[in-house]
Amino acid sequence: MNDYNMFLKEVKDLNREEILSTLLEHLQDGIWGIAILKREGVAINKEKLKDMVNEYYKEKNNVDINLINSRHSLDIFAARLEGAGLVNVSEVGRARVYTLSKLGQELIEFREQLRKKQ
Repeated sequence: MNDYNMFLKEVKDLNREEILSTLLEHLQDGIWGIAILKREGVAINKEKLKDMVNEYYKEKNNVDINLINSRHSLDIFAARLEGAGLVNVSEVGRARVYTLSKLGQELIEFREQLRKKQ
């Protein structure tokens, strides 16, 4: 059995909770981005998303440090969300705008359920 077939078998054996737990674990600080997208419920461009994430992060953690502090870290942050399928990306003119995908919504709801259990 080749590596790809072994991978498919492993993935096929995962249940919903295992998949969402793995996504949540690997998302790291990206959770802040999808939380903002859920809270706002509208398409947000990348720069505005950065500002809103930083503001929310400071507010919730009572710190004066930006979570996303450079264009490079913003690009990595956005690429992680996009690559995981947690956001939908559209182009409006030259700007890329982000909305929460169905999978992103599912992950936020899963995280909220976990927090209620604790």
